[in-house]
Amino acid sequence: MTKRRPGARADLEEVRPRRFVIHNGAVGPALRGEGLREGDRFTLTSQRGAGVVARVRGRGFTVLTLADQIAKLPPLPSVAPLGAALLHPLQKHERISHLSGSPPAWQPAPVSTEQPQSVRLYVNAIIRRRKGRGPSSYALVTTTGFQALDEDAALLRGYALAAQADPSAVAVATLHNGDYLLPDLLLPSAQRTLMGRIATKHETGWQFAPADLPLVQALLECLGCSGVEV
Repeated sequence: MTKRRPGARADLEEVRPRRFVIHNGAVGPALRGEGLREGDRFTLTSQRGAGVVARVRGRGFTVLTLADQIAKLPPLPSVAPLGAALLHPLQKHERISHLSGSPPAWQPAPVSTEQPQSVRLYVNAIIRRRKGRGPSSYALVTTTGFQALDEDAALLRGYALAAQADPSAVAVATLHNGDYLLPDLLLPSAQRTLMGRIATKHETGWQFAPADLPLVQALLECLGCSGVEV
């Protein structure tokens, strides 16, 4: 049997809906008559999609579909609900936003009416800080201060909080050609990479074919959303 390409995660990997990269040339005979092959690229045109994948696996090869890649995403972290309110005095040129809503989005932290130049935050909230034109930093609000997070960890915690409080479906619009348009959500890097394989970046979001709605829905469900509303 031909060896798999070094570094490849599977013998056959789906990189776009119904489009695969062949990392092991020995897979070729199992794909004959099921689609179009150009070098190591294969486009599945047969209506027996799941059957073709099952047949390839039945011959001892590893297949990594987009659905498999979604299933391998790590679960959302366990998070505590929002706690007590506290006031944070703003430093010079400091701006603070917090993740709010479902799906979560950055919103300016509310200005305190009790203490000048302060914002109201909540314990266990996720915030983004920026000073002037400098880079953003992310943190978890604790009773003793801010615990630094990277952006992905911040977004995952934000989705976990949203799912805990009010999981909701994400509404999609229908374009003139029949495709769907998903809003340009905040996505952690792994989820954003996968969305980029399923859908095409649009100026106002993500465009995808109706046939790929189950993949988009599965990806959003991994982030705690209750699905997609068409």
